[in-house]
Amino acid sequence: MVDSLPQNSFDFKKVYILGNASHVLLGKTENATSHILLKFAFLLPDSIVTEIKSQTINVIDSYVTLTKNYSIGNSNGNFDYNVFKINEFWSSSTFTSDDFASLSVDNVDLSSDRTSLNDTTYTFHLSSELTTSWLKNYADTTLGVNYGILLSPTDNTQKVLGFTAYNVSDIDVPILRVVVQKPGAYIDTLIGYITLDVSAVIGSVPDVGAENLAIQSSLASEIQLDFDFTTLPKDIAINSAKLTLTIDTLQSKFGSDFENSLSVFLIADSTKDSLNKNYSYRLSRTGNTFSGDITNIIRAFNNNVDNQGILIKSTQEFWGLEIFAIKGSNASDIAERPRLEIIYSKGGKQ
Repeated sequence: MVDSLPQNSFDFKKVYILGNASHVLLGKTENATSHILLKFAFLLPDSIVTEIKSQTINVIDSYVTLTKNYSIGNSNGNFDYNVFKINEFWSSSTFTSDDFASLSVDNVDLSSDRTSLNDTTYTFHLSSELTTSWLKNYADTTLGVNYGILLSPTDNTQKVLGFTAYNVSDIDVPILRVVVQKPGAYIDTLIGYITLDVSAVIGSVPDVGAENLAIQSSLASEIQLDFDFTTLPKDIAINSAKLTLTIDTLQSKFGSDFENSLSVFLIADSTKDSLNKNYSYRLSRTGNTFSGDITNIIRAFNNNVDNQGILIKSTQEFWGLEIFAIKGSNASDIAERPRLEIIYSKGGKQ
């Protein structure tokens, strides 16, 4: 026998800390703008520190190198950005998009000779005055400050690029090179090592059509799905439960590299946005559907775990800006609505 359980679904925006993401995002899409915060630190020999303090060396050039590993949007579209000095302390372990509006920066572009065309390595040169103050800060914190820089896309930018972020293996990470000169003596290049980086993705839940719900990485947009299990018979054993979602391929948007799957979690407390990570499952894509086994979630509800719904998000939630347009509970074609198939037997519980 096939029964229909009452259901409800909606999408919403959730603010996350993106400081642990494997790359940082810069650019603009239809619904989101992504900025990058970077901070570099030095490890210099005492001889250089002495020269900095005595002001006997000058910065003659400085530039940052970023390694691209992702893109989304119009591949041939415009891409450009400005670089601003940050004036206050921030931390990649706490900074979120909600903090961006109040971030204190100097509204003067300090960059030049920026790479803006399609390439693997992107570079931009920085004001010598700025990097001089960073060197002074390293030598003596009373001589200068170093809160890092903000990269912001220009208004005509039509895509988002991802660049490798800080990682313990130190592969393809952002690097600052500062070329210094002691007149009549030497020219040397000092290395600034990335210590903090984070993306600030600003935007709203994407419009994917009246019948669809949006899941978007990094922004982040997620779906809550609620089923009413009160119509199930009492004293049953849940043998299996399979969840199937239908994707609207025309309204979905994907980048150059992503994992084409979704993740499902049991919501522990909807008022606190908390999840029970003991109940985490993956929905794999076949054709225009995502499906997967969520038996243990349904068993938990059947065994009197409070049913506050299930959460569906991108498996790579901090990777890019992929948009999965999923048919909601109000889809005109009933067959495209979220479908939960439960096989049970009467006479007991697991």
